[in-house]
Amino acid sequence: MSDELAPLSDREMELLRLLATGATNREIAQELYISVNTVKVHLRNIYGKLDVASRTEATMVAVREGWIVVPGMGEEGKGAEAGDLAATAAPLPERWPRVSLAKRLSLVVASLVAVIALFLPQLLALGANGDQNDPISGVFPTVAPGANESRWRTGAQMPTPRTDLAVVVHGRRIYAIGGVSNDGVTDRVEIYDPDVDAWTSGSPKPTAVGFVSAVALGDKIYVPGGLDAGRVPQNVLEIYDPATGAWEEGAPLPKALGAYGLATLDGAIYLLGGRAGPEEYVASVYRYDPAGDTWEELSPMAQARGFLGAAPLDDKIYVVGGYDDNTEYNACEVYHPAADSWTTCAPLGMPRGGLALVAVREQLYAIGGGMDRSLAFNELYDSRVNVWRPIETPVRGQWRGLGAGFLNPYLYAIGGFNRGFLSVNERYQALYQVVLP
Repeated sequence: MSDELAPLSDREMELLRLLATGATNREIAQELYISVNTVKVHLRNIYGKLDVASRTEATMVAVREGWIVVPGMGEEGKGAEAGDLAATAAPLPERWPRVSLAKRLSLVVASLVAVIALFLPQLLALGANGDQNDPISGVFPTVAPGANESRWRTGAQMPTPRTDLAVVVHGRRIYAIGGVSNDGVTDRVEIYDPDVDAWTSGSPKPTAVGFVSAVALGDKIYVPGGLDAGRVPQNVLEIYDPATGAWEEGAPLPKALGAYGLATLDGAIYLLGGRAGPEEYVASVYRYDPAGDTWEELSPMAQARGFLGAAPLDDKIYVVGGYDDNTEYNACEVYHPAADSWTTCAPLGMPRGGLALVAVREQLYAIGGGMDRSLAFNELYDSRVNVWRPIETPVRGQWRGLGAGFLNPYLYAIGGFNRGFLSVNERYQALYQVVLP
């Protein structure tokens, strides 16, 4: 096996062999005695591990690596085209009978219905995005890129490469606060102006910490907790005024925490989970009221973990992924503030610890992650259909500890760790303007 490919499980290898015969998802499900949905999950994992986007590409990789042998193809045939594979692949078992013309027509109709059901939410989302674009935030392209064109673009690199930093959008600026660099935890505040594609420095944070997050609320930026140079959790709440560059302290956290999730909704700040000490992770949830400068404890998450993503969407707060030093999670939990209760949502396609989670309209972007594994794609969640799907990533492998935020029409992903501290500044075209004749 190539060093660049992630190992497949026995079940994934079994499924890949059936894939090479031209079997449909339903036929594979029947052969392996699993559901069609389970087949789809396995396929998504296989594509991610092999860094491919189709059945044909996956089959070609399997042939090239020698994992499967296609009848009539020797070493000289490994470069055959995809069409040759279909002609020479082993036939399906006799358990699948020949299908009559009437049944074939009904299958075609059913497939068309399935395709419409799959892509209609995305078409509706595209129309909604175009209707709601803010004309004062810039000039937007009138069409999306072609199928082979990336939506990611590279901006000016962050001056200080670092991971586990806080990234927050305030006004027309993006603030990178704290984090862990080559020199250890840092107090640096660096400010990115997308309009001129340049960085400037802000007033240093009073307490140098990493494994920290921040939110903007009103005219202030709130930065709670974090881990110091000794990985000791802090309970300090420090508040930054972008207009003056001044810092002030708020009420300390009820419990010293770092590597938590952070989100703001309806004028309040929610701090979820986190690391409270070596191998000590919590499921606790706290709400901060800026007006009263007070904290209150709420109903906890189902699973204690840190290094998770949190974002508000549809009057709820989504908590996704995470890590607890032993397990990397693909969990998705939803907090309902009005009822102080929790429900679940569809899990991520891949476990992701150290990810960034950003809400854009009815969708969530899960960017990066990978504490124990390499990842070949990001993921996009549509709350209307409760489905995650893979999207491209500009950084392959373990892109963990990054920060991200949305500044119409772009999602920005900054910093992180991938075999070293990163200064990356990548923007993703999340919204488009639809121009009708």
